[in-house]
Amino acid sequence: MKKIIILSGSGELPNLITEKLKKDKIDFFVISFLNNKPPKFIGEHNHKTINYGTVITELKKLRLNGYRQIILAGSLKRPALSEIKPDLNSIKLIPKFTKILFSGGDNNLLKFVLSELENIGFKILKLYNILPDCFFGKGNQTGVKISKNIFKDIDKGKKILSVNSQFDIGQSIILQNGTVIGIEASQGTDNLIKNSSNFIRVKKEAVLVKLLKVKQDLRADLPAIGLQTLKNCKKSGLSGIAYSANRTIFINKDDVIDFCRKNRMFLYGI
Repeated sequence: MKKIIILSGSGELPNLITEKLKKDKIDFFVISFLNNKPPKFIGEHNHKTINYGTVITELKKLRLNGYRQIILAGSLKRPALSEIKPDLNSIKLIPKFTKILFSGGDNNLLKFVLSELENIGFKILKLYNILPDCFFGKGNQTGVKISKNIFKDIDKGKKILSVNSQFDIGQSIILQNGTVIGIEASQGTDNLIKNSSNFIRVKKEAVLVKLLKVKQDLRADLPAIGLQTLKNCKKSGLSGIAYSANRTIFINKDDVIDFCRKNRMFLYGI
């Protein structure tokens, strides 16, 4: 029988995973972190909130009880070094972790985390294998017409994000009629959309392009789109979203599709 550890951040994704594992009667244990909201679908017997500095110790304990697989899910706040408080199992990693933390970006940090988890004997699971129903494939998913100008903007956005990936910059960009309205950095996609609203011309087509980074590991930090993101897009005057087909998580997929169709917004997988 599978025994899975969920290293959980905040957001709706950990809730979907714990709900799915309970439905499939798979034994799981959730580790959440201080200052991050834990998932809903857990009990006291299979959940512990810890400091970042004790995660290796907790994982080794669970491994002794037969847990060999890990899912990384949800968004985690980057800890300050003063918040980590490493124990004996983690302290030897601090110099390397500190160097990577100060180098900036997310990809190097994720690679470090995944590598260390594998070094202590765990297999990291892809979210697609756990929640395949949360992904859309290629093409137009809503049937809403997409103009030639938007396709040009999507292509331009794809090229810009591909270049930005070299510098580990965010996954999203907003364009309108060939003009770059905003690029995601550390503020996150929803804040990008909100901050761009004043620069989007009314009644002109604008698009959010949200894509997986080039050479990004598919086991962590996949692009995620939920109903709130669609509501923010609608409010800011965006016509729709282009996303990485089969590589983007859609939170509450049916609600997302219903909202897009009712509000004449497109979802286009590339």
